[in-house]
Amino acid sequence: MIRTYTGPMFSDKSASLIDIYRCIWNKDIVAAFKPRHDTRDGSVIKSKKYPNIEIPAIFVDTTEEIKESIINGNFRTVFIDEAEFLKGDVRELVDLSVILNVDFYIAGLNMTSELSPFGIMADLLAVSDEITHIRGYCQDCNKPSYYSYFLGGANEEAGVGDNYISLCPECFKRRMLSKNGQRLTLRSM
Repeated sequence: MIRTYTGPMFSDKSASLIDIYRCIWNKDIVAAFKPRHDTRDGSVIKSKKYPNIEIPAIFVDTTEEIKESIINGNFRTVFIDEAEFLKGDVRELVDLSVILNVDFYIAGLNMTSELSPFGIMADLLAVSDEITHIRGYCQDCNKPSYYSYFLGGANEEAGVGDNYISLCPECFKRRMLSKNGQRLTLRSM
């Protein structure tokens, strides 16, 4: 099975992985991965919700590296955090799930702050057996949040998690209109 947890920044997607990890008694068959791009917290999966619980993780760049590690290590349960930064073909994970009966628990952002699919997340969501959409809380009004919003300027480059907040649809729209000078352009249809 492939179970994916998705949502905006600060919605406790990593905490969902930790909730499941805590229930597994045989950690010898478990592997966890995170993209090398995400250097926060080192080689562990962490969450602000559980500051004292960490999942040891292996840094990878691609789905191929995950596949090789799983086959060589004979793992049956796999956690992947920040999946939006991975490169590769999600069919490798599907093959492992279907043929080798590997259970995947994957967390990743639902979309970019520009409202576009983020990395391989669209493909992962398409092949997932179960999808859980997690909402955070709007950092402007405290309603459920759906969007990640970048606080920096157009030419400013952001790191992983830097300069972002989570917003509800109303606050996202208000900030986008304000940022774009009351002129919001629609993509061509």
